[in-house]
Amino acid sequence: MALSRLLRIMSLLYRLSDYEVEGLEVRLLEQMKRAWTETLREEARRYGYSGPVNPPRREDLAWLRAEARRDAQSIARTWARDVERQLQRLYATNPRGNRHYYAKHMEAWAAAREVWKSRQIAVTTESKARAYARERFAEMNALRGDRYVIDGPPPVCAVCVGYFAAGVVDQAFVDRHPLPAHVGCPHQWRALKTVPAPAPGELWVG
Repeated sequence: MALSRLLRIMSLLYRLSDYEVEGLEVRLLEQMKRAWTETLREEARRYGYSGPVNPPRREDLAWLRAEARRDAQSIARTWARDVERQLQRLYATNPRGNRHYYAKHMEAWAAAREVWKSRQIAVTTESKARAYARERFAEMNALRGDRYVIDGPPPVCAVCVGYFAAGVVDQAFVDRHPLPAHVGCPHQWRALKTVPAPAPGELWVG
């Protein structure tokens, strides 16, 4: 009973506070806003526009803010589950371990997890914002209906392997199979510019 109570206490100690989740949400939103602006700039340049682009506003900023909040809460829940699993593994390894035993091993585990998890979160966050910016650019510039290919590094999951194998796909395929396809997915759909575009000076850029 005492051991079970100790595990519960350790789990609570490692749980993210509301303040920490709010801070994470702010950082995710800033990353999304940067990715949005960079993507709009890249898309506009592909169509001959070299001027400034606008930061996300109104409904676009609201979308990014909602996604940042949702992602921050999801990250906190995943962290809490991972903490509980790790504590249970430590208990199974040494049922007589005290709080110093748990603290030492939890710190090492958390540091190792941070190495790969932070990169995974960054890729997912940026990919999501980039995909949304591309969708809005196409929608607002009447570019939907284009042909697409998947763009990014060689795939390592079966889903993305299938998308690469599909070759050139149409708008309906892209709508049915949005990217990123999974956590940490670095791929995006790249339009092949088969749809007539507005003149560079008339492009919507946020």
